[in-house]
Amino acid sequence: MERSVLALYVDLENLPKDLDMEAMMRTLVMEDPHAESSVFAVKAAFGSADTVPKTTRQQLRDNNFHIVDTPHVAQKKNRADLIISIDAFEKLYLDNPAITRFVFVTSDSDFSVIMDRLRAYGKEVWLVCRKTDEAKAVLSHSCDNMLLLEDFTKAKATAAEREDADQKAEDLFLEALGFIDMDRLPVKLSVVGHKMKLSDRSFEIKTTSFKKLATLAARFEEKGIIKTGVDEDDLPQIEDMTLPEQ
Repeated sequence: MERSVLALYVDLENLPKDLDMEAMMRTLVMEDPHAESSVFAVKAAFGSADTVPKTTRQQLRDNNFHIVDTPHVAQKKNRADLIISIDAFEKLYLDNPAITRFVFVTSDSDFSVIMDRLRAYGKEVWLVCRKTDEAKAVLSHSCDNMLLLEDFTKAKATAAEREDADQKAEDLFLEALGFIDMDRLPVKLSVVGHKMKLSDRSFEIKTTSFKKLATLAARFEEKGIIKTGVDEDDLPQIEDMTLPEQ
């Protein structure tokens, strides 16, 4: 099975304090054509430890990031960009594992050098930056895809907004079930999540009261629409379903 092997590098100097790391990582995977088999071979964050908010550090730990302290030298800018660039080029040279996509989370234009070089060697490069950086030609011309940090910031939703989000989640889930071939059951639950994302790329399950796709699936199992289980790898899957008549 063809799959994407991702290397994710985070420049901690350029992160918004309310960044939702999990939402960002889910989008990086879900936008991949091989989302069902994508894997992060590298998850590394670089920055000065004394400038990283506790909430951000906890998110990095929860997602098993390798955190590298790069303190400022002589009261000047830290060396995160240099260290990240060296590490990325080392991964390219070693080619073990063979990285298919390098993702840089930064607004620092200095990264355009390593991004451009990686692309010259045939690697795909994605950039996650601030909206104000969209117009920077030096950045946009050095990557294959650009995502915005503002799309992954945490916001407190009102009760009405949460209710609307829950209904949208159920509608998207039911719509995704309609695209599943009954003869190909069982199917992994992640396949349904991928189809939901294809229908609406702005949708994030974490913005709903369900929080997780498995919880949403449980709602539909309670309604008798699907039957869930796990595969040989202990991953959730849909084993049977009975769609309501239109």
